[in-house]
Amino acid sequence: MAVNGWRIMWVLAVFDFPTTTTEARKAYTCYRKELLRENFNQLQYSVYLRHCPTLSNAESLIRRLRAVIPEDGHVVYFLLTDKQYGMAREFFGYKKTKKKPDSPGQIELF
Repeated sequence: MAVNGWRIMWVLAVFDFPTTTTEARKAYTCYRKELLRENFNQLQYSVYLRHCPTLSNAESLIRRLRAVIPEDGHVVYFLLTDKQYGMAREFFGYKKTKKKPDSPGQIELF
């Protein structure tokens, strides 16, 4: 079967967990570690992304992850085709950097 951008899938996991108690923070950490074990990449604090070769692979991944969602957590899994993900646009704001000093305080030769 030839590679087809409409068959290759991306799984986008977006979640929100309460972290008001020690137990809730521990559940959040366990879920996050499970995403990392499943080879997800972090895009933002509660947004993770993973490439899957097929839809059935993506669905089995979601079934595995569904079992470890904390009781009071909320998770949404978006399934995107490679073509759809390829149309995404990512932008970064202007980040102010520290100003370089005019002259060095000390010169090191060796």
